[in-house]
Amino acid sequence: QGNEEGAKRGRRRERVWTMVDGNDSNMRDQGSSASDPSSSSSSFQAANTGQFPVLKQKTYEPVVLPTPEQILAGQFWDSCPVKSVIAGALGGVMGALFGAAFGASDPSATTLAHTGEPLTLRQSVKAAFQPAAMRESVKHLRARSWSYAKGFGGFGMVYSGSECVIESVRAKHDVYNSAAAGCFTGASLAYQGGPKAMCFGCATVAAFSVLIDRFMDIH
Repeated sequence: QGNEEGAKRGRRRERVWTMVDGNDSNMRDQGSSASDPSSSSSSFQAANTGQFPVLKQKTYEPVVLPTPEQILAGQFWDSCPVKSVIAGALGGVMGALFGAAFGASDPSATTLAHTGEPLTLRQSVKAAFQPAAMRESVKHLRARSWSYAKGFGGFGMVYSGSECVIESVRAKHDVYNSAAAGCFTGASLAYQGGPKAMCFGCATVAAFSVLIDRFMDIH
C-alpha cells in the first residue's frame, strides 16, 4: 500500500509540473508576439479581414469664437433700422429700373411738342431723333422712374422694418410675421384712400406675402 500511494503522488506531481510548463510556454509565446511588431500587425490585419469593420479616425476642426468686433458688426447689420434702410434702397433701385422700362414703352410719351397729337409709327421714328422729342422723352422717363422708385422704396422700407419689429417682439421666425408685416404695409400705404382701402390693402398684401413665403419656402 505504501508503494502504491507513493506512485500516485509521483504521478500527481508530474501532472502539476506539466501544467506549469505548458502555462510558461504559452506566456513566453504571448510575450514574444507582443514584442514583435510584425506579428502584432499581422494579427491585427487578420482580425480586420474578419467580420470586424475598420474604423477610421475622426478629425475635428478647432472652434473659432467670434471677436467682439465681429459680434458688434453682426448686431449692427441685424438691427431693424439698418434692414429697413437697405430694403428701401434696394426697392428704390428696382423701382427706378421698372419705371424706366415702362416709361420707355409708354405710347403716351411719344407726342409732338408743338401740337400734342399722337404720332404714327413713321412719325415717331422721325421724331425720336429730334431734340425736342428727346427732351420730352427723358423728362417723362425721369418722372416715371422717380414715381416707381418712391413706391417700391417705401414698400420695401415699411415691410422690412415692420417684419423685423414683429419678429423681435414675437421671438419667432414663421409665416405669421410675413402676414402681419404685409397687412401693416398694405394698410399704411393705402391710408389716404380711407378705411375700405386700408382693409383691402391689408388683405391683399398679407395674402401676397404668405404666397411668396410658401412659394420660396422661406420659413
